[in-house]
Amino acid sequence: MNLTSSTGPARTRIDTGVPAADSAPGPLSDRVLFAAAPALFLGGWLLMRPIDGQSEPGGWWTAAHAVWLAGFVLFAVMGLRFGRIVGARTTGQRIALTASAVIVVVSSLANIVQLVIDLVGGFTSANSAELKNAFSEVKDIPGAEALIYGVGAQLVFVGLIVFAVLAAVVRRATPGSAALVTAGTVVMAVGMGFGRNHWTVPLGMVCLLAGLALLGREADRPAAPAHRTDRGPSGA
Repeated sequence: MNLTSSTGPARTRIDTGVPAADSAPGPLSDRVLFAAAPALFLGGWLLMRPIDGQSEPGGWWTAAHAVWLAGFVLFAVMGLRFGRIVGARTTGQRIALTASAVIVVVSSLANIVQLVIDLVGGFTSANSAELKNAFSEVKDIPGAEALIYGVGAQLVFVGLIVFAVLAAVVRRATPGSAALVTAGTVVMAVGMGFGRNHWTVPLGMVCLLAGLALLGREADRPAAPAHRTDRGPSGA
């Protein structure tokens, strides 16, 4: 993040020791980014339906995992934007903001590694048995299963919930977006208990998509100007 001063017009800063959210969207706006990442997440699930979500190398497998890979790259980029979107005002908010960003970025990287392994396995395996054997070799590496395929890969959704709630608290987003992100994650988690093909899984993904798209649209708006706290001699 560039903290050097600019020779252009002065930018509003909140007097909390933390830079105010920068309204410049960059090459990819928050509105697009926050909608595209969960949309690709849902799209990958839909592409796995013709093979019933099974580990079967081929066109559907490759397409689904390529779409997921693109989605988690965008989730990682999203995490890197958190500090620009939300200007934390208290120590607790700063901790929550940093934690959410780190969790989303690191967990997204774990998913990216998983998906690269999956794609390589898909390209080098002739059938489902060979593909599963390739996965077992990776999972035999100490800590790899938990980090890449287990809790490490799932924590991204916890980080998204923390950020969505924080964005609502500091009024950079509405409570509705935080509620949708939270509900989507919970529904997905419950649905996975019934199996990855259960109808509640895509329902949760749709809720997550709606919540993040709403949050991105709200975050893409310029932040409200900070209120002045200094007063002149007259108290005006």
